[in-house]
Amino acid sequence: MSEHLLEMAGALIRVKDGKIEVLTEPRVRFCPLRFGLYGIKIESRETVASTLRSHMQELGMYGPGRVLELQEKPVSFGASEILTDAMSEGLVDAAVLVCEGVGTLVTARPEVLQAVGAHMTGLLKTEPINEIQDGLEERGCLLLDRQCSIDQVPGFEIAVAAGFKKIAVTVAGARSQDAAALRKLGAELGVRPIILAVHTTGISNQDAEALAESCDLVWSCASRAVREVIGKAAKLQIGISIPVFALTDEGKRLILNRALHFPESLVMHRASLPLAPDGKQPEPLI
Repeated sequence: MSEHLLEMAGALIRVKDGKIEVLTEPRVRFCPLRFGLYGIKIESRETVASTLRSHMQELGMYGPGRVLELQEKPVSFGASEILTDAMSEGLVDAAVLVCEGVGTLVTARPEVLQAVGAHMTGLLKTEPINEIQDGLEERGCLLLDRQCSIDQVPGFEIAVAAGFKKIAVTVAGARSQDAAALRKLGAELGVRPIILAVHTTGISNQDAEALAESCDLVWSCASRAVREVIGKAAKLQIGISIPVFALTDEGKRLILNRALHFPESLVMHRASLPLAPDGKQPEPLI
């Protein structure tokens, strides 16, 4: 028996004992990524519930039968896809992630990283699922604790203590203070974290400015602030409907490595950033 809180398309969702309850209406009416993946034209309580239900049925998410190794890369420029390719090439040797039923964890296996992150979205609070925790530990993962704490800063400390040097850390956009704390801690420990900000929908300009100062990669999601603040400061952008912005050379390297592994055609050209054409963005930007 467990309870979890998450956000999807700006809707707050509770999963309790395997049952889905959409607590609020989606704040995002249209998401081009979700349209491409699931064919959703207008978001509603039912569309977010249906998406989550499919993840639970196909991948066992939020339950004891969760899939913990995955080769499939469903999102063209998702965080897990970029990190999986980076880990495969040795650009990253460990990643600090968040998983339902577990909280913060450290993994050094790309197929585990992809399974954990491929469809993870906006996890706010989670309770223990022993089968997921045990399964990840059997696959060499390090857990922050068994109480499902979500705290990426001590997660990074665990990765450093384990001897990893090229450590990627995902942080939620609204927790911009975590990015600053990670940057400071990395300087103290002599290990520079690669910081990726995800789940940025609805963040403030102040959070965006803080992320711009500390992050290597930032996902725009349905955030107006990310496009307006971080996009202008970016060195490189990949994608146009949900742009991903690189703010450092380390971030650029991860994006270019994903481009190297990407199986479909791509175009690269010089442009002023952000490049975010009207009609191809989420609606509304918040």
